[in-house]
Amino acid sequence: MTHRLSWLILILAAVALRLPDIGNPLVDVDEQMYLLVGQRMWDGAIPYVDIWDRKPIGLFLIAAAARGLPGDPVVAYHVLALAAAAATAGLIATMARRHAGAGGALAAGLLYLVWLELLGGRGGQSPVFYDLAIVVAALLTRDTIAGHRRAAIPAMLLAGIALQIKPTAVFEGGFLGIALLVAVWQRHRSPARLAAAATLYAITALLPTIAAAATYAALGHGEAWWFANVESIFLRQATPGDPVAARLAGVAIVLLVPAGLAVRGLVLRPDRFLTGWLAAAVIGWLLVPPYFNHYALPLLVPIAVAAAIALDRRAMQALAAAAAAALLLFSGYPHRGETADTRRRLTALAGIIDRARGQGCPFLVQAPPVLYDATHACLPTRYPFPFHLVEASEAHAIGVDPTQEVARILAARPPVIAIGDIPRNRRRPVVILVRRTLARHYRVIARDLGVTVYRRAG
Repeated sequence: MTHRLSWLILILAAVALRLPDIGNPLVDVDEQMYLLVGQRMWDGAIPYVDIWDRKPIGLFLIAAAARGLPGDPVVAYHVLALAAAAATAGLIATMARRHAGAGGALAAGLLYLVWLELLGGRGGQSPVFYDLAIVVAALLTRDTIAGHRRAAIPAMLLAGIALQIKPTAVFEGGFLGIALLVAVWQRHRSPARLAAAATLYAITALLPTIAAAATYAALGHGEAWWFANVESIFLRQATPGDPVAARLAGVAIVLLVPAGLAVRGLVLRPDRFLTGWLAAAVIGWLLVPPYFNHYALPLLVPIAVAAAIALDRRAMQALAAAAAAALLLFSGYPHRGETADTRRRLTALAGIIDRARGQGCPFLVQAPPVLYDATHACLPTRYPFPFHLVEASEAHAIGVDPTQEVARILAARPPVIAIGDIPRNRRRPVVILVRRTLARHYRVIARDLGVTVYRRAG
């Protein structure tokens, strides 16, 4: 099988797997926030200052780029995600050809695409984009180890770009940097050369972050950038009663076949680079609770490359295909009619909110932030992500007291409040405060998509 044919098959597979979800505005709550921030950036808002989230600026720039394309921004964002997924799969196959035959390499790329769907990557979660930067960085690192020294700087720069899409990329980027330094030591055996290389690689990897920090400092918002990108990450706390063990178990079950194939591949053909890369990705995953399924998406790239060795065998290809088919069907693929139905219902609900709000700002509580977008409404707070003002884990991590912020919003008498129901949060002070206000001053005007819409009475 030629390399071009392999790429064509992977592109077609990516389209087939992801096409049903293109344009689905509710496929993931996180990307709704990214697109909301992207749009407000076009309107002049400054992330971390006028609209708050702790994601790095690179992710918001991707969303802003999607918002700048013609047509539906959700469709544009999903098309960018499809392109990133297909490119990542193709590069996985390219890298896998160094360890396996053409059949195993193609199977590795297909494995990545399928399990991307199964672990919350149906839309535009951040790993869908930064996996691409990491796999290119890994390819360049292998080239450097093989003697192509000029590839080291681009590899570290790409690792740094990945860091500005998702901070957890630091674990894989750190491993790639160590691998490059090991190659320097083996080549020169000079502490001075090693120290110089370490300094150069570290500065290169940090350049995107330095650029972001310097830009905010120049705008007079350096503290806001630092708090959102650094401090707030460490201020998050575990949510009492959070089903962490159940999430870990669920991800382990879904990854059972790919991970098993990766381990078998490394046993059949041991490779220190692949083993270290996979270990770094696993460590990064385990060190960042609460282990939502999409947190495991970065594992798929090294798993797929390592699995290619085992997937050279037809029996292993059959096992992977059977597992993929069963899990896809169990997940509901191809989600027939879901996107069209969701778009119709969201448009109807947004229309009700828009008419009821007049010129005022609606307030969403545990409700999809896409409703702010769909109504083209003003924001009653700079914390529009539905969980930042509610979840116990965020109570001390967003820079304000959530209860005081919500009390301020309610005191402004928002014309419409849309609220979702998350059982674990029913006793949270913010939810209790909102519910009491709703009971006294609001009446129900609509219910759909797990959201109840209230309009202020009088």
